[in-house]
Amino acid sequence: MPTYGRIEEFKFENNFEEYTERLEEYFLANEIDDDDKKKSIFLTVCGEKTYSLLRNLCAPAKPNTKTFDNLKGVLTDHLRPKPLIIAERYKFHQRKQKSNEKVKDYLANLRKLADTCRVNAFLEEALRDRLVCGLYLKTIQRKILSESELDLKKAFEIAVGIEAAEKETNEFRNEVSTTNKVTMRSSECYRCGKSGHKADSCFYKNSRCHMCKDIGHISRKCRKSFPKNENQDKVKKQYKKNTKFTAKPSKVPPIEENSESEPEENSGWEVFTVKTCRTSDNKELKLDVKIEDINYVMELDTVAAVSIIGEENYKKYFSHIKLQQSNVKLNTYTGDPITVIGEITVNVIYDKQTELLPLIVVKEGPSLFWKELAVKINCRLESFISGISTIIAIEENSRNLVTIYTHLGLYRYTRLPFGAASSPAIFQEFMEKVLE
Repeated sequence: MPTYGRIEEFKFENNFEEYTERLEEYFLANEIDDDDKKKSIFLTVCGEKTYSLLRNLCAPAKPNTKTFDNLKGVLTDHLRPKPLIIAERYKFHQRKQKSNEKVKDYLANLRKLADTCRVNAFLEEALRDRLVCGLYLKTIQRKILSESELDLKKAFEIAVGIEAAEKETNEFRNEVSTTNKVTMRSSECYRCGKSGHKADSCFYKNSRCHMCKDIGHISRKCRKSFPKNENQDKVKKQYKKNTKFTAKPSKVPPIEENSESEPEENSGWEVFTVKTCRTSDNKELKLDVKIEDINYVMELDTVAAVSIIGEENYKKYFSHIKLQQSNVKLNTYTGDPITVIGEITVNVIYDKQTELLPLIVVKEGPSLFWKELAVKINCRLESFISGISTIIAIEENSRNLVTIYTHLGLYRYTRLPFGAASSPAIFQEFMEKVLE
């Protein structure tokens, strides 16, 4: 008679109840009904460690003097003692979906936890409630909570459907983003004009320019010697309000997005432009957001092509999220490469709005939000410069010129008022000094 299947020895890290279930199926498939034969097969295949444990548990009797059911019961009581119902139910009701866990896997894990909770009479109802309450994406949760009549099957179908739609949407976003994917390009050194090295290690970094007499570049790369473009002044004025000019990379430089329209060689000032967002007191603009239920501060950078976070902060706050491989390549505006560790997808909450967004993890760097992301989560930048003109004080000898008549008498402005004919020019001059 042929033998079906094979039973390996039992390993203590495995579930003994599952092992005995497979053993019973083996006996059934091979038409083994005799209890002594079942016992002998079990003692033969269970393994050395399991047999040794059985001898200790059955002492002073020998295992072969017991029935198969006795041996199974002794090992079950030892390896899997009866759980405390209240403790098992506590674990069940505390279980939440993980950020990288699919809805179907989450429900399967809930069923496993419910197995020891003795909730057979209301199992479907308990699973439905825990499924809805523990969902990771609040968008799915809100949709399910809006249903008047809801059972486990319907809740599961809604959750899986929205999850699939979210996945397709994110894949579509990634496909679109590859059109303008950030790539590291081989750029010329702004000190000497040659490629193949970084500006900080350039041989001419301490050389004096014969054109402008400044130290740090040679005459052929002197931007002050470039012929003026007739539209250059107009362009400079247009960008000067929100642009900071520098020829030195910061400690963690901003990210540059490579596009098809490269600046011409004679517009050298654009190559080293760093568009930054600042408040009225000339500080970096920072946003208080909530990422994965963690309060976090991100810096808003209008030149960044993606949102980034340093590896140190990733390990400190978000190491529970699996790091995915990223094909994004980043470089600073001087052409220096930025090491990309990977990419994570996080849940970002700002101003009562929630978005599932990608975050690039780099070797070293600050936490930067890109401009389009701020717009997407409805960040109103104009609120940061509202009423900024009122910070400009009026000199004492000029205050008589802005005296106004009210029903309470005469009053003089001490701060630059809105509506005065010279206010725009004064404010423009003030902003130019701030942004230099």
